[in-house]
Amino acid sequence: MTYLALTIGPIYKTLSSAKKTRELWGGSYLFSYIMKQIISEFKEREFIVPYIKDKSIFDSGKEVGLFHDRFIFESKEGDQDALKSIVKEVLSSLASNMKLDLKFLEDYLQINIVEKELKEGENPILEMTPYLDTAELFYSLGQYSGHPLAKVLQGGNLFLTKDAFGEKKSFPSLPEIALHDMMTAEVKSLINADDELSVYEKVESKNYHKYYAIVHADGDSMGKVVESLKGRDAFQAFSKKLFEYCNISHKHIKAFGGETIFAGGDDLLFFAPVVSGDKTIFELCDDISKDFDKSFNGEATLSFGVSMQYHKFPLYEALENSRNLLFADAKEGNKNNIAFCVTKHSGQTFKAVIHKGDKELYENFKLFSSNISGGEGMDNFLHSIHHKIDANKVMLSQILKDKNHLKNFFDNYFNKEVHDANYRAFFEQLIAFMHEAHLADEKKALDVVYATLRFIKFVQGDKA
Repeated sequence: MTYLALTIGPIYKTLSSAKKTRELWGGSYLFSYIMKQIISEFKEREFIVPYIKDKSIFDSGKEVGLFHDRFIFESKEGDQDALKSIVKEVLSSLASNMKLDLKFLEDYLQINIVEKELKEGENPILEMTPYLDTAELFYSLGQYSGHPLAKVLQGGNLFLTKDAFGEKKSFPSLPEIALHDMMTAEVKSLINADDELSVYEKVESKNYHKYYAIVHADGDSMGKVVESLKGRDAFQAFSKKLFEYCNISHKHIKAFGGETIFAGGDDLLFFAPVVSGDKTIFELCDDISKDFDKSFNGEATLSFGVSMQYHKFPLYEALENSRNLLFADAKEGNKNNIAFCVTKHSGQTFKAVIHKGDKELYENFKLFSSNISGGEGMDNFLHSIHHKIDANKVMLSQILKDKNHLKNFFDNYFNKEVHDANYRAFFEQLIAFMHEAHLADEKKALDVVYATLRFIKFVQGDKA
């Protein structure tokens, strides 16, 4: 059987130049759009990836790019030449619609085609991937004044938004996302297209409304899953699971008030408010993670890099931070982690990695980090807890394994609050979380606890 594969780029290079949300979304959707147009010409072929038997994937109005950066299908004689011709036609049409020079587009886009005949029983994904990876290494771009594509993306992507949303519309700005739970028509009217961030000078908001989350998610152990696939039906079932996961993830993100930048294969990239209603960003990640775990029956898991940034922080740096959190932190060790970091307006940061595979730790983290109700005096109360933990690190590291000793510690230092009905549950959760953090990793336990307490203070308090 002969297989034909194509890979497209440079996706991350394009996204890293974005300064506003619409540019980041437009840069991502552009590649998905190109793949959709190419694949639509080969609908009758048997695709290994992506899943295209649900023809709705080709419809306009899907809001998010569902086509990832590679495809593989069972080819017939003449398909390679036909594919090359179709790529030229798609780029020519795109250049016309986006008012870009065709030569620039052809030079800029990294499109590689590989055709290979495989023996019966060979795995097309495993066999074709090394060739595609090698082809991607040979990429160079000529010098273009002012980067024409970046200029088009800055202009609002009206051609792309019409395809994605079924109408010409503006992709939500950072304030619209961050202020989701207070985004009335009146507040929205205050957002100036030329100076989006000026809205914060006009509305009274909570501390966390001045921050946004940008999240990367990626599947763990997907290579092992692919290795286990045998036959066309297995590949179809695998691709279908990924397609359904992308769709349901987008629904979770939208319901939370976020916006999906990309959902293809096992990769996700999205914006979200830090808090939406009575839920935190971690609860959104948990909803997405549960659906993924269910689809793959525990054979694969999902790791997250969650970067929470002050609204004036450069978008391209936030994107890089999120990516680093995923690939340098969350995918280390046992993987299946949530790595999060908050970068305050002062430049200070706090971060932690939570292993979702440790059920007791993870359940306690979700319960404890969802303490977002706030209240009078909460800033000072949480600050005093931070101070006591920091000042007594050595002693606490010795008693973390014993809940009774921890209880005695907080009884001694916070006698009034411990017995106050408003704080009793908080201390019970704090003690349980500290204990589980110790069992998970005694060397990093206090760092994880401290970062989580900082997050609670961040969303509960009024001080930045």
